[in-house]
Order: sequence, then C-alpha cells, then structure tokens
Amino acid sequence: MILSFLAGPLHAATKDGIVAGVVFSGDLPFYREIHEELVRRLFEKGYDKKVRFIIQRPNPDALAWSNAIRKMIAYDASLIIVYGSGAARAALYESSSVPIIYAAVYEPERSGIKGSNIRGVGYRIPVSSIIRYLRKTGDIKKIGVLYSDAEPSTKTQYDDVKAACESLSIDVVKIPIKRPSEIGRRLRLMSYDSLLLTSSALINKYFPDYILVFRKKPVPLAAIITGLEEYSVITLSTDPRKQGDILARNLIQFINNGDISGIENTELLKNSLTFNMRLAIDLGLDIPVELLTESDRVIK
Repeated sequence: MILSFLAGPLHAATKDGIVAGVVFSGDLPFYREIHEELVRRLFEKGYDKKVRFIIQRPNPDALAWSNAIRKMIAYDASLIIVYGSGAARAALYESSSVPIIYAAVYEPERSGIKGSNIRGVGYRIPVSSIIRYLRKTGDIKKIGVLYSDAEPSTKTQYDDVKAACESLSIDVVKIPIKRPSEIGRRLRLMSYDSLLLTSSALINKYFPDYILVFRKKPVPLAAIITGLEEYSVITLSTDPRKQGDILARNLIQFINNGDISGIENTELLKNSLTFNMRLAIDLGLDIPVELLTESDRVIK
C-alpha cells in the first residue's frame, strides 16, 4: 500500500516534468526492488512530480526488449531506464542518441554495456567466493552454469566461473539457454554435481517452473541475484536497494542538468551472502561453521 501511494504521483502527467521510459529485462523481484527504491527516493527528495514513468516488462527475449525500447522512443521519452544487460544491450542497439541509464548490469564495461549515451550503476560478484562456499558443502567436481547469450553480463559471469575453476580441478559445464523450454531439458540431460544460476532474467524468471526436474538430482544450487533463495543453498548478491538509491541520484542529476554527460558510472562491490541451511540439511550437505558465520542471512 505504501509503495502504491509513493508510485502514484509518478504516473501522473506533469507540465514541467520529463518522461522516463523504463524497460525491465524481465519481471523479476530483483528489478522490482530497484525500481521501488528509485520511486521511494524520488518521493523523499521531492522529485516525484518532475518525472512520469512509462513502464514496460516484456518477456525476457531479444525481440521483446527491442520492441519495448522502440515503444519508448515512439513515446518521445526524455530518457530510457533499463534493468539488466538484455534490455541495456537492446537500448544501445536501437538508439545512439536517446540518453540511457542502466541498473543491475554485471561488469558493464566487460559486458559491452558502454557508449556516449549510456550511464548507470553496475555491480561485481566474486564468483570465486561462490565456488569456495560450494566446495565447503561437499565434494564439488563439476559445476553447471546456466546463462543466456542474449544477456551479455551472464556470458561474462560464465567466463568468470570458468577462469576461477581452472586452478581448482573443477570442470565447468556450459549450459546456454535461448528459450524457457530448454531449461528443463538441459537440467535433465546435462551432467553436473552443482549448479550456478547467472543473473539472466530469462533463467531466473522461468527456473521455478522446472524445479521438480532439478530436484531429481540432489545437488546444491547457487545464485547471483536475490529472488530464488528458497531454491538456492547459496545466494551471493548485490543489494538492489543500494542500486535503486544510486539510480535515483543519477535520475535527479539528469532532471536538473538535462543530459547524462556528468553522470559517473558506478560499480558496486559490496555483496550479501544468504545460506539456506534448511535446504542444505535436506540435501545431506555439510554445514561448515565458516559459512554460517560469514552469512548475512541464514535460512533455518
């Protein structure tokens, strides 16, 4: 109810305000938290009547992202806000002139999310830490990595996992996903003794639909963004609220200056660790004291 109250004024037309097109790479809790914090901060700082949002939550695929971006351009949006690398890449492809502000993009520079008309807040996750935590729960020798070629940051995450495993005698199983139906089939047919979900909007949105297929193999799951903690033994994620706070500052700067040239790119390095001890016990995994003490949240 509070969020509805806060968001209401932002969707009302205003003479002196700007129109901000917002495109989600997928309707994920992680992106929703970022946007809710953006709304909250604008309200607190008195900018709620200076911006009108037009929000699109397309299905997580390249064509849908491009169509959503084109709609924003057709609406003559003053700028486009994108959540996730899929929508960010589509925005860069569709326009080189409309200002773009992004959030929830892993390693933006390495993932190719850069240009003269784009700024934003990215993040970095130490995937070597995820692997270290997984190894403490049991004998991990083959880790499967689910990612999407249409979302460049998730391919970067796969590359980071592969690099981290080279010196650890751990095989990395490459599991690219192009459409939701492939998730269940790959989970059933591929061989792995642990699984890592990248930040892919496609995978995080549809993975719960195939949880019964996954659970036929009693292996630990790790995730890079929040939203699937009930299924993941380990979740190491950046704080979506912090991203929303920085995004609000960037948007306010744009409102005041009329361009994004003065906005500095930000990359968040601080992460939060969630350990699902209840699930670990159900899977018969080891419960290391170190993992309990280092976790910011323990699900019992």
